[in-house]
Amino acid sequence: MLRDSRECPGPISEALLSRPSTGRVLAAGALALAVTAPALETAVPAETQNPLHPIASAAAAVTPLLEARDRDRAASRDAIRPAALTPGAVQAQIPTVRTEEPGPLVAATMGIADRMAEAERRLAARRAVQRVAAQRVAAQRAAAQRAAARRAAAQRAAARKAAAVARRAAVRQRAARGSSARMASVVSFARAQIGKRYARGGEGPRAFDCSGFTKTAYARAGLRLPHSSGGQAARARIVSRAAARPGDLVVGPGHVGVYMGRGMMIDAGNPQTGVVYRRLYAGLHIERF
Repeated sequence: MLRDSRECPGPISEALLSRPSTGRVLAAGALALAVTAPALETAVPAETQNPLHPIASAAAAVTPLLEARDRDRAASRDAIRPAALTPGAVQAQIPTVRTEEPGPLVAATMGIADRMAEAERRLAARRAVQRVAAQRVAAQRAAAQRAAARRAAAQRAAARKAAAVARRAAVRQRAARGSSARMASVVSFARAQIGKRYARGGEGPRAFDCSGFTKTAYARAGLRLPHSSGGQAARARIVSRAAARPGDLVVGPGHVGVYMGRGMMIDAGNPQTGVVYRRLYAGLHIERF
């Protein structure tokens, strides 16, 4: 078989075809460098200026591809830049936030927060109940204090009233004792005048009429009375016979005398009896100065 020595210098075995040649390796490296680099600006050695050199041929083949790539990139930048400034493009570039179900940790945290809020509400309600109870207790205490103050005031008033009553009773007792002492002198004087004669207008010492006799008798007790039975009765107040005491005034129609106790009296009744000791008769009543 005849072979052209220019095309193939000799028979090429399968091993020789599979073995990489230096030219293939250089061409592949140049192609990779051209693809990864933006532009091939390094200086080409002088021996690569030969168009038949493998690197030169690879560079010549890659250069149109690089230029086309640069043109495409420039066009892409020019097309993308205005679109990126539009509101629609800006909105399209904003990522969409997806709402997802909370995870276990978030759910647990939310549950704790809910429980804490519920606990705070219960605590606030308990404090409100405690405040109401405290206010009620304070109101009850205030009412009890006011009631105690009223009772104390009532007790003080009762004590003052009792003291006043006791003072008045003591005064009456002293007055009664003094009156009894004074009336004793009246009774003694009246006893001493028994048997003396009656004389109209007489005031003693030998003769008396009824009002003259009582006027002179009560003068011993320090009482200044008019010489008139009606005038003397107007100065006194009526008492019952059960409450009558010796020395009281016995009063009847136009007549007066001295009460001696036990239903007896001394008076200057008339000219026939003179000054006499006798029992009270009907129509008489008792008065006291």
